[in-house]
Parts: sequence; C-alpha cells; structure tokens
Amino acid sequence: MSKSARAVIALLLTVVCSPPLSANDVPATMRAAVADRYGAPETLRIATLPTPQPAAGEVLIRVAASSVNPIDWKQLEGTTKDWWPLEFPAVLGRDVAGHIAAVGPDVADFEVGDAVMAYLGRATGSFAEYCVVPAAAVAPKPQNMSFAEAAGVPLVGLTAWQALLDAGGLSSGQRVLIHGGAGGVGSAAVQIARARGAHVIATASTRNHDFLRQIGADETIDYRSARFEEVVAPVDLVLDTVGGDTLVRSTGVVRPGGTLVTIAGRPPESRCEALAIRCAAILVESRGDQLDELRRLIEAGEYRVHLDGVYPLEQVAAALAENAQGHTRGKIVIDIDAR
Repeated sequence: MSKSARAVIALLLTVVCSPPLSANDVPATMRAAVADRYGAPETLRIATLPTPQPAAGEVLIRVAASSVNPIDWKQLEGTTKDWWPLEFPAVLGRDVAGHIAAVGPDVADFEVGDAVMAYLGRATGSFAEYCVVPAAAVAPKPQNMSFAEAAGVPLVGLTAWQALLDAGGLSSGQRVLIHGGAGGVGSAAVQIARARGAHVIATASTRNHDFLRQIGADETIDYRSARFEEVVAPVDLVLDTVGGDTLVRSTGVVRPGGTLVTIAGRPPESRCEALAIRCAAILVESRGDQLDELRRLIEAGEYRVHLDGVYPLEQVAAALAENAQGHTRGKIVIDIDAR
C-alpha cells in the first residue's frame, strides 16, 4: 500500500474511531511504545502499562493521535540527555490530540469528553493510548481538523508562534526569511507569518516550492542551487530551523536593527553585535492560551497541516526513522486508534 493511501485510511480511522468517553470507561492499563534504553528507533517495543492518573491541575487524555518531532528520535538516541534525560522505561511523544478521559482536582476549563490538543512539554509521553497533561497546556481541537491533523499542530505551531511573535516581534509588512520552510516548524511559520501580513521568503528543496507557495510563501529559494545571502534583499526577521552554517550566514541578510531567531543552536553573539542585529535562541514552552490562538487561526482557514505520513502505534519505529531522514513535508502522525 502506498504512503498516500495509508495516510487517507488512517486519517479516516481517527475520525470514526474516537468517540467520547465517560469517566467510567478508563481502563486500568494501556498500550504504549516503550524505550528501555538509548538507541535506534527499532529498540522501541509495544508494552502494556498502567494507565496514568491526573493529579491536581492535570487532565487525562485518551489519545486519538500523536505526531513525530525530531526531539523524539534525538531523545531516543541520547543526543539530548545532558539537558533532557530519559527515565527508563520511557514513553516518547510530545504532541497529542484526543478526548478528555478524566480531570484532576482544580481543573475547571475542561470536562470529560472534550476534544482537545496539547503540547506535553516534559509530561508523560503520547505514543500511548492515554497521557496526562497539565490543563494549562491544553486547548480545544479545531472543529475543522481531524484528530490526525490536530496532532500535528502543538509543538511546531507553538515553536513557530513563540519564535516569530514572542522572540521575533513580527509585525505586518515586515520581510521574513524562514529556513526549512517545508518542515514542521517551517510550514507552521510560513502560515503564521502570512496571516500576520508579512512578506514571506522560504528556503527548501525545489520539490517543495509549489507546496510553500500554496501555504503562503511569496518567494522560494532552493538552498541546494543558490546561496540565500546572495539572492535575498535585507529582511527584518530570520527564523532559522536548520542551524550550523545556515545560522551563521543568516546574520548577513538581517537589516541593522532586525532580528535573527533560531531553534537549532546558539547565535554567533559577537557577529550579531557587530552587525547591530538582535539574535535569540528559543526552546518551546507549553502554552494552552497560545495553542488556542492557533486554533482560531486554523478555524479561520489561515493555517493547515500537511500529513506526510500516518502510522499505527505498532509502526512508531518506522515513523521515527522516516522523520530522522530530514525530508518530512509537514508532519508525520501516529494514529493510536489504528489496529
């Protein structure tokens, strides 16, 4: 079966296989993808674990879908263990869309049966049938999205929002350069910047240029055939999702007084200072209020999620391996309801 056919079938399953729960329907155990040690994606196993219980200020979500982000396979490889170590056995997964299955004390904004989405931050992982999330991280699921699509919103959408608006101070009429525009964060950023009235320039391979124009890019640059600093006029804001040499070279296209924001390393501080530009590196935060702003953008038709692949929980290792290749257009999703 082709990847596109599999995505369509799994997308339909997330719509029809996720009826609301009552509080009495929560089972004592759940299936989850478990890591017992650092290693490659194939070291993950499907196991039965106790269903977590929400504490004060938390909700239990029955997971309809999750999505894959680079942090998942980087954590598994041990790349992030100096600042975000895993406690084994560990359940990965940072995004969730599903129904509220139970609420802990002091939760007033949600009730059992609500369709929601969230970025988990450092809470329990979402490659499982259930996960516990702080209520402050949760937002209603967009009414015009499937659970699979909604699962692709939280981490990348919040990262793009916080990079462009909080750190970057984006405003209407500005020129914005977004590196890696076809990826998860990049495609979210293109749409947010477009919705805010910016002139959007995005780098990506040629095969993704039509996609970028469809989601709002005004200009596209093939990073393989052109050096962006040689073809881009000075911009007000750069969002770097690539790092390395791309991050360093990006300082040269920011106008004096402009801003460079990266999610992929540390800006060269001395060079930023010499060029009179503001540079910042961000780590995404769980913010239910900002996720709700994204929901409004989605329901207004200004933001969508492209599903590059949909996998059942049993194939989470293959989903991680595909994302690790670095060529994902939009998002890869784990459909927890697929059997």
